[in-house]
Amino acid sequence: MGFSYIFVTGNQIEYQHKDKRLNMFNRLLLLIAALYIINSAHCQVIIVPTGLIGALAMPEHGFLPGKKFKFYSTIDKYDFNGRQFRVELYDDRANLKLKKIECSELEFTNTSEFSNPNCINKVSQYIDTLFRQSNARVDSTATDTLIVKFEGIDARLIGSGYIRVHGLCQMKVKYHNFNKTYCIDITDADKNSPIGPNAFVTRLTATRIMASASIREGLEQIIVDLKSLK
Repeated sequence: MGFSYIFVTGNQIEYQHKDKRLNMFNRLLLLIAALYIINSAHCQVIIVPTGLIGALAMPEHGFLPGKKFKFYSTIDKYDFNGRQFRVELYDDRANLKLKKIECSELEFTNTSEFSNPNCINKVSQYIDTLFRQSNARVDSTATDTLIVKFEGIDARLIGSGYIRVHGLCQMKVKYHNFNKTYCIDITDADKNSPIGPNAFVTRLTATRIMASASIREGLEQIIVDLKSLK
């Protein structure tokens, strides 16, 4: 592939399109855009992209898995009787760059697959899944708007020998005049954990499970509050 040069007489500006990393970056942006399009075709949650450029980083374990990422049902059952919500989901992680969440002293490492921008699609699918299970309809044309700001997520392995797995997640919600931050630090020893502390799973699997559980915990708390609000 040859170089292309454009010379602007007077300003002495020279554009040299020879940086392969720029091409890689552009391809990654196109991939992310395609993922948003694919997600919107199957899910009515409206993802509002924010801070994508700052969030781009190659995670330690590659991109989020497809079939290997499990969506866990809410602990309790809820019935919204077909209520319709317009859900707007904002990815605020790159803007906030949280080192830790409000309810935990553990710091984010931001080296897991969940640090990838594609994680927001999993959150979108999670919202759609749990709302459908609760007999609530997510509809982009609905007038009852729920705004969810996804602020941070990580999974940590703490300890030596006897390891505790933490799922960390923080979201902020605005619904009419209701505003609340939902902060989750769930471990494999908690009663709502999908796995026990002695589960025979790999470390990567354990972090995936607990990160997913932290999203589920936050969304269930949101569902509980929505049920109580008129």
